[in-house]
Amino acid sequence: MKKSMQLWGVFLMAGTLLFTSCKKEETAVTPTLYARLGGNAAISAVIDQFIANVAGDARINAFFADAAADPARLTKLRNNLINQVGMATGGTEKYTGLDMKTSHKGMGIEESHFTALVEDLSSALDKFKVPTTEKTELLTALAGMKADIVEGPTTLYARLGGNAAITAVIDDFIGKVAADSRINAFFAAAAADPARLNRLKLNLVNQVGQASGGPEKYSGLDMKTAHKGMKITDAQFNALVEDLQASLVKFKVESRTKIQLLTALGGMRADIVGQ
Repeated sequence: MKKSMQLWGVFLMAGTLLFTSCKKEETAVTPTLYARLGGNAAISAVIDQFIANVAGDARINAFFADAAADPARLTKLRNNLINQVGMATGGTEKYTGLDMKTSHKGMGIEESHFTALVEDLSSALDKFKVPTTEKTELLTALAGMKADIVEGPTTLYARLGGNAAITAVIDDFIGKVAADSRINAFFAAAAADPARLNRLKLNLVNQVGQASGGPEKYSGLDMKTAHKGMKITDAQFNALVEDLQASLVKFKVESRTKIQLLTALGGMRADIVGQ
């Protein structure tokens, strides 16, 4: 990028000398930000570093976990970012992805998350020694998107989709548990009694709703009492978590939300295992 800047300097100097010798008073053309950054190749290198920075940033990498786990999706994200920066800086690239408000709706991105993202991009620009003027221009151009990206704090409950979405996940989860030979014996009695099964389902919906910030109220037994004498092992608890995770994946719950829910419920492990 520095070499590119030097070349632009040579071109401009040559142009100035030519205009002076010809005694023509013409305004020199200022290179676009795109050209001063170094064009597509330089922007691509910055974006690759930016993606690596985000992947290692515990403050925000959960937002990108789904894309990081899918090579095709990650490539698409990379190309979208390159095209977005290219177009925003005056290049020939065309961004064809979703608008910022639509693509970030419901993600619950907060001011601190956006700041972390900017810091990761700034760090990538610094690695390639992008001059302060160009760096500031680029960050200023992208800062205009902030209002469409930052939604402010949202509850885990809202990001899950509320009661209807949680109920759908629990229905699927119960079906998976019933088919899981590692743990279905624990639920055989409830599965054979429609009233008891319905009560179990309602308790689970209310438990997840309450744990994720919803208005539901769990009124069942506390976990230690409910599982006393069942001698549930770590392996069996893990099987239960795997079944729930599979249901969350089926309903395309994004990684950050999925991780937060599983972490919240994981706090119950000590009251369930070994009782």
